[in-house]
Amino acid sequence: MRSPLLAVLLLASAPGCSSESSEPRTSTTFTPAELSLYVELRTNGGTAQVLVTMLGDGTSVTLENPDRLSLEEPGGPAQTLVSGGFGYVAQLETSATELDLVFSRGSERFVSKLVAPPPFSIVVPSTTASRASPIPIHWDAADGTFETWLDVTAPCLSWPISRYFAEDPGVYAIQPADLAIEPGTTDCDFRVWITRSSSSGTIAPGLGASPAPGGMQTRSILIPTSP
Repeated sequence: MRSPLLAVLLLASAPGCSSESSEPRTSTTFTPAELSLYVELRTNGGTAQVLVTMLGDGTSVTLENPDRLSLEEPGGPAQTLVSGGFGYVAQLETSATELDLVFSRGSERFVSKLVAPPPFSIVVPSTTASRASPIPIHWDAADGTFETWLDVTAPCLSWPISRYFAEDPGVYAIQPADLAIEPGTTDCDFRVWITRSSSSGTIAPGLGASPAPGGMQTRSILIPTSP
């Protein structure tokens, strides 16, 4: 399973599909009920970003006037999605975990509900940690069942540490045996990323069959380390 540490660098892309034409079709070619949305909401507690790929008849579709996608905080600001990479993207400066993705066609509005997992904080040693001993990491465990990823990167690591948990444990310790470090390495800062994931949103009635929108809540923290 791919770690969200890599996913945060890439826009969501639709499943591979073949098409007789290399030219993308436009959204107005289809009725709303024929359009499928593949949606992911990501938040770090201060900024929320949505990534959307739109399909029509199994192929990628580009938005065309009067069609429009927007990310909205209920009762708050809104941001129009723009083309980016393999789909459409927008972000809002907000700590909200529930947002609306609105597909508009003229006066029609189709509101999909996006839900991110609960926020959390990370606790690590308050002083420089020794790489010769386990390095404990704690975070607020979730009440519900969420998939969780933990990633550790550092300039001194030959490769990152990545762990996947089917349920959110709230605790992990970096073991000395986990570390691939060149002999003689002195001080080195570890960057810890923890991502909580779920699929609990809903696509608006009236749009085509689509998977439940995904939601990610991500936090990171730095751990200074020494031999």
